[in-house]
Amino acid sequence: MNAETSTDLNSSSTFTPKDKRWSSWLLLAAIGLPMVMAYVVFSTGVGMPTGTVNKGDLLLPVTPLTDINITLENGQPLALLEGKKKWRWLIVGDNNCAKACQENLYLSRQVHIRLGDKAVRLERLYLNTDTAYSADFAQQLRQQHPRLVMAHVNADEWQQLLQQSNAADLALDGTHLYVVDQQGFAMMTYNASHEGSDLLDDIKRLLKYSYED
Repeated sequence: MNAETSTDLNSSSTFTPKDKRWSSWLLLAAIGLPMVMAYVVFSTGVGMPTGTVNKGDLLLPVTPLTDINITLENGQPLALLEGKKKWRWLIVGDNNCAKACQENLYLSRQVHIRLGDKAVRLERLYLNTDTAYSADFAQQLRQQHPRLVMAHVNADEWQQLLQQSNAADLALDGTHLYVVDQQGFAMMTYNASHEGSDLLDDIKRLLKYSYED
């Protein structure tokens, strides 16, 4: 190998500091851009495919329930992010839980039971917009839905939270069920047009592809 050839090889294999900076930026872009795009799609719904496999209705944008005050019967705040991470089903209503509300409670209970050993990863809640549970309604829930968490939420706060979403006009009468992910984001809704198999298929898929403590 002559001196001229050696010089050419050395010069072609030498990277300047500018070249290294560009390589670093390209590497960061390759890693970070897909993550940013996925977050934007999930948060805003922009670019979301219409033929998704889920049976429920996507709540867009996904909404953090950690931004509002949800309290338990004893007045303590509901800590969505403490302890083992769970998926949650919420039914929002009042003490006047009419037929459609009762059917929603029953359906969600039966589907929860069908999860078998995976049921511990899901929690059911009734968010009462009244300041206190009536004695009759509380007794009914304890007897018929012993694993249901009874909690409270202010109706105005709830509607304010969802006013910019496609769930802004949903009635607070117990006829809708909300899916909340392990990070406290409401992300999907169900109504009377959905069947128990829809809830079961979706929650099984969500549990399968999410982490378990």
